[in-house]
Amino acid sequence: MAVTRRPIWMRTAPADLAPPPPEPPRLGGDAAIAAQVLEALRTVRERGDGPDIVSSGRVHAIEVGPDEAVLTLRLDGGRCGSAQVLAELAFDVMRQQLAPLDLDLYLRHEHSGGCPNH
Repeated sequence: MAVTRRPIWMRTAPADLAPPPPEPPRLGGDAAIAAQVLEALRTVRERGDGPDIVSSGRVHAIEVGPDEAVLTLRLDGGRCGSAQVLAELAFDVMRQQLAPLDLDLYLRHEHSGGCPNH
């Protein structure tokens, strides 16, 4: 008896191949202020009607020290233009939240590869 297999394009992936949920952001330094910034970053949304950048896993870390604050984003999986827009929006939100504290602000990003256009 011959076994027939469906063509590869008609097969469904097993459920265990679904990507794992994103890791929660790491908060460092002043936890209360970092949590305040994290909550404000929930207003920054992915393109279209996408999730906020915290829920989607783009926010990797927020560190608030006595003289500076650093926001680290994951920008892989997006096009260069959309990733840049998200980074700028996130930085603006952080600047608004931390303006009264007179801190130096930095934006870092992690990505798995460079811009495909470069």
